[in-house]
Amino acid sequence: MHNIEPPNILIFKEDGERKISKVNYYSLINDDSFELISDSHKRIDKQISKAESNQRSLVDALPDKRRELAFKKLSWIKPILTWENAKSGDMYAAIAFSENYKKYLKDGETVQSINKKTLIERISENKDCGKSTRQLERYLADYLKSESQRENHGIEGLVSKAHMNTHVRIDDLPLELCHPKKKELVLDTIYVRLGEEYIPILKVAIENYYLGKRRKNVAKLHVNIEIMCINAKIESLDYDTVYKIVNRINPYVLEKLAHGDGNTDPKIVNSNANQSFAKAPLQVIEIDHVKLPITVIDENTGYDVGEPWLTLAVDVYTRKIWGMDLSLHDPSGHKVMNCIFNGICMKRTKEKYGTINDWDFHGIPTVFLMDNGSDFTSNYVKSMIEDVLHSEVRYRPIATPRYGGIIERYFRTINQEFLEDLLGFRYKRNDDNNDRKAAAEDAILTLNNLRELLVHYITDIYHHDVHKGLPLECNTPCARYYQAIEIMGYPPFIKEEDEPYYKIQLLPSTMKSYRNDGIREENVKYASPETARFISNKRKNNCKIKFDIEDISRIYLLDPESKSYIEVPSIYPPADEISGMSRKLFQIIRKLLIEKGEITKQQIPGSANIVKGKELLAAKYEAMVKTNMPIRRLALNAGLNLTVNLPSSRIDTPELPLSRRQQLLANLNNEKKKNG
Repeated sequence: MHNIEPPNILIFKEDGERKISKVNYYSLINDDSFELISDSHKRIDKQISKAESNQRSLVDALPDKRRELAFKKLSWIKPILTWENAKSGDMYAAIAFSENYKKYLKDGETVQSINKKTLIERISENKDCGKSTRQLERYLADYLKSESQRENHGIEGLVSKAHMNTHVRIDDLPLELCHPKKKELVLDTIYVRLGEEYIPILKVAIENYYLGKRRKNVAKLHVNIEIMCINAKIESLDYDTVYKIVNRINPYVLEKLAHGDGNTDPKIVNSNANQSFAKAPLQVIEIDHVKLPITVIDENTGYDVGEPWLTLAVDVYTRKIWGMDLSLHDPSGHKVMNCIFNGICMKRTKEKYGTINDWDFHGIPTVFLMDNGSDFTSNYVKSMIEDVLHSEVRYRPIATPRYGGIIERYFRTINQEFLEDLLGFRYKRNDDNNDRKAAAEDAILTLNNLRELLVHYITDIYHHDVHKGLPLECNTPCARYYQAIEIMGYPPFIKEEDEPYYKIQLLPSTMKSYRNDGIREENVKYASPETARFISNKRKNNCKIKFDIEDISRIYLLDPESKSYIEVPSIYPPADEISGMSRKLFQIIRKLLIEKGEITKQQIPGSANIVKGKELLAAKYEAMVKTNMPIRRLALNAGLNLTVNLPSSRIDTPELPLSRRQQLLANLNNEKKKNG
């Protein structure tokens, strides 16, 4: 590489013409022949298939305490890893060290002036560590060795070798502890070596008498368990057994519950922190949800399906959009996951949507700044960010929306500069039923249409438009980003071959029982010849699985021996019958079949039932469409404008071809003229 001229780089070809050429950076890293020189020593053993590599996860197979210890070791050596990157010239790492580990620097010292030996000694002396310098050096060597063998898996080197070949005993039973008030929320799972008859007693007693805001009292808990055992006519458990069981509950869970469902987190940001400590791209990402005031229609029936939810992630330093998720699902941890996965991966918008510019912003951020909604404070989201991405979670103060001003302003910008010119838009201040009905009658865009238009708006307009919150010398998000790149270089990115690994790791997980007829999850059964060895009619919840609510045709089962996830297809209904079907649609179909008496509440719909359910659903929608479609045609005949007004500073030159976004709007206008 000769030089950087964002969004291009200058490269010198050592063979052939031996001259300097200008290449688009985003196109270069997406080229099949592109390979980082530093990756040559990180080749995975050829005997391990690519698919297995993407799905393998040793850390997921560990019991909670051993897994927690591995991450604690990582937190001790993370300052050293960040320091080494900073010393090698990585300015992103230098800023991260100065912000997060400045306690290891004395007055007048900088990242460049301190040496490695001194840093290790200061970490060792820190009261939160308590490990000798030799232990820290050994942890660092183990991490780097594991990272060199398999990128992004350095933490596996921190797992105690004494437990590498251990396996869960057949007489270990899982005790799944749920939130006292939200029974669907699993807080922790611990294994106990007791009879099956004790599991429900311990579960009820601990959830009702031990978890919560009240002061923890093992003696009172033991008395309650003793009474329940007597009523069940089984031998009582002694005090020491009860004490050891509750002592294994994750202390983080107890701390969160003691503060009231985790709404007061110690990592809450203070005044203006979200802006003051963002000194580089990808250092602070702000995430939030908003319900867009526009009605979308079903692409097959024309029936209005409501107003979609947009989950958006904005980079605080550049104001560029890092990730997004647009769907009809309400805010949830899964929507956060989709947004994060979109953010860390390359968007490839030119290929998918024909945008004029590349959406060239991706990678793993240092800090995620979020509000205190349950969809953000859940253990699933925190684990996804901290354990998978090794990033930091911070929360805005409760009931202080001004600390989320950056993303709130962008939501207003979307309404005023993008949505207002589209059919189906409803002014948010008008929230009565008549306005909603009028918007639904005008709606003409499907969810996919809206997603495509929004991607074009973000990529071709917003990123290049003037932003009042940015300095005058670089007052557009792209200019701000490219200025940072000229000084600091491009931030690290995730390669395409690593995306499947992150996709699986970011999915939610749960414990399930594998019986003779397979695993049952949300009224779908999963099984395969490869996983038949996990069948157990004695042990409950003996398998850890990951699932995708957007595609219920398969789950991923963790093999504790190979430490890898195995894809398990649905057998009832067959996977090919429900491929790509969301959990929400499946539940609607199943509900209709029950209402029509086709199946009972205990039954799982088969292939014929699924087809019948789709027919019932289509018929129901068709009846609504017959009523709604004439009104929709009248709206088109009224001459409503379907174009989106582009800011004058961003109008493309006539010689450029029409983008997919412009083509889509042209097609919609043609439809209006035909109906006219």
